[in-house]
Amino acid sequence: MGQDRRHSDNCDRDDDAVDGDTVGDAIDNNEERELELVREVVLTRRRVDGSVLAALTLGAELLDHSSPAVTAARAAQILAAHAVDEVEVGSDPRGALCTDIARDHDRARRIGLIRHRCDTDDDSRRRQRTALLCEVRADLLEVVRRCGRFRLDGVAFADGISEGLCAATDKLVIGADMDTYHAWQRGMVLKISEEPTHSGPPRAMATVDAGPGRGPLTVEWDTCERRLALVARMARAGVSPIVICDRLLADLSVASPLRFSLR
Repeated sequence: MGQDRRHSDNCDRDDDAVDGDTVGDAIDNNEERELELVREVVLTRRRVDGSVLAALTLGAELLDHSSPAVTAARAAQILAAHAVDEVEVGSDPRGALCTDIARDHDRARRIGLIRHRCDTDDDSRRRQRTALLCEVRADLLEVVRRCGRFRLDGVAFADGISEGLCAATDKLVIGADMDTYHAWQRGMVLKISEEPTHSGPPRAMATVDAGPGRGPLTVEWDTCERRLALVARMARAGVSPIVICDRLLADLSVASPLRFSLR
């Protein structure tokens, strides 16, 4: 009887050992599958990123190529330069993923997609103003779309555009400073420069003639005041509302005259 009990205990220990080995194998398999998944994610992300950068690089110099053969050869060089190093990713998939996430976060911060933790009141006002300008642009686009059905009726089309332009101008007044507006009304831009920001692209700054008895005034370019002054000057010159709307839409679509910055 004692012998049977010892035999039973030995069998239980053997079963426990087998169960432990099975669990260990399962953990190892899960670890391998996870690493393989991370590796594939990183490789896919880097291939897409490399393809986009290669296309942008080739497009930027396309006009300088003298023949299709030159373009093809240069395309091969650019693609090779943006090829993904699979060995590097395979040696440490998790590290590669962390590196890519940090790079994407920094890129988003530099172009203004991520708010900075130390945002000031000026930053907050600038975001609100940008949102307002985007809203005005969207309103004007909707006005143009809605008035499109009146194209055969020139009077109705012009009236619809004029009403929409007045509504958009009223919204611009909400965020406008009158002193800055009057400076822009003079239309005397002395200099345009850029100011770095702690997050996002640099701000375009304009030095304008503030009028008799006042020194030059440095103000931001991407503002409600400048758009209001633009509309007022064109209206005083007798420009039709349709042309003013078209000009204002084009202006609202660009945040800076010094760089490609379409909204």
